Amino acid sequence: MPQKRSIKDLIGGLVDKDGLKTEVTITLTNQTMIKVIVALLLSGVAIIVIANFVKNFVPNQQLTAIKAELQTIKSHLKT
Repeated sequence: MPQKRSIKDLIGGLVDKDGLKTEVTITLTNQTMIKVIVALLLSGVAIIVIANFVKNFVPNQQLTAIKAELQTIKSHLKT
């Protein structure tokens, strides 16, 4: 089982006494790639769900104004 690395260890691997290291190797395991893919998929689904919720449950101000204008036009045409 791989050991946990702290942020300090990761930053220490990027910077040494002379400054930033120019060659950095990042190893991605299958488990890490699966986690990244699942996180991206879930964030995409979350964005779609939130967008649909906002579209369907938050009243549209322009649509409400148009409906009100149509009601007044219909009432004027009836009289």
